[in-house]
Amino acid sequence: MDRLENSLFDMTGLRALVTGSSRGIGRATAERFAQHGAQVVVSGRKIGPAEETAAAINATFGRPAAQAVAANIADRDSLAALIDESVRIMGGIDVLVCNAAIHPYVGPAMETPDSVMRKMMDANVMGNHWLCQMVLPGMADRGFGRIVMVSSIAGHMGSGTFYSYSISKAADMEMARCLAAEYGARNIRVNVIAPGTVKTSMAAAVMNDEALMRREMRRNTTGRLGEPDGSAGVAVMLAAPAGAYLNGQVIDVDDGFIMSY
Repeated sequence: MDRLENSLFDMTGLRALVTGSSRGIGRATAERFAQHGAQVVVSGRKIGPAEETAAAINATFGRPAAQAVAANIADRDSLAALIDESVRIMGGIDVLVCNAAIHPYVGPAMETPDSVMRKMMDANVMGNHWLCQMVLPGMADRGFGRIVMVSSIAGHMGSGTFYSYSISKAADMEMARCLAAEYGARNIRVNVIAPGTVKTSMAAAVMNDEALMRREMRRNTTGRLGEPDGSAGVAVMLAAPAGAYLNGQVIDVDDGFIMSY
C-alpha cells in the first residue's frame, strides 16, 4: 500500500476554501481535506461555529491545518472579503468548495413568494457565481484549480414541493458545466456533487415529514439516509490527483435514489 503522500488522494500543499463548513457536509469535507494534507479555510455565516470547527480540525491532526473566516454567502462584498482573507492566510486558493446553501421554504410554485425565490437564488446561485468569478483568475494564472459545487439530486428532479430549491440546484449544475467548458484547457476542473438526503440540518424538511421520509426510504437502495462523509469522500477525490480527468460531471451521492426515481 502506498503512503498517503504517494497516493491518488494526496492533497498535500493544496489550499482549500470550503464554504458552509461549520457543520454537515461542509465540515466533513474540511476535515477530510485536512486529513489528506490540505490547508483549509473554514467558512460560515457565524464566526463562533467556524472557529470551533477549525480548532477541532487542528486538534485532531496536530497541525495548524485550518483557520476560520466568517462570510455571508448571499452578500458579494462579504464574499470578496472572504476571498481576500483566505488568500492572505494561505497565499492563494487552489480548491474551492461551494457548499453553503439555504433551504428556507417548502411549497409549490404558485405559493412561492418572490422574496423566497430571490433569497434562494442569491444564496444558492449568485453566491457561487461570485465566488467563482473571484477565484478563477488566480487559478487560471497558476494553471491549476479545482472547483467542487455541492448541489443536490433535487436539481435533477421535478418536484411539487421543492420548487425554488430545485431550480437553484439545477442552476448550480449548469454553472459548473459552463465553467468546466470555459476553463478546462487551463487545467481547472469544475465538478458537482449531488447528495441525496443526508443527515444534516439542511434535510430537516424531509426528515420531519413522515410521507417524504417513507418515499425516501422506499427508493434508497439500502433504506437509510446518507452521512456527510459520503459526500466529503467524493470531494477529496475531485480535489486530489484522482479527479484530474473529471470535468463538468455531476456525481450523485444518493444511495441509488435517482436510479429508482
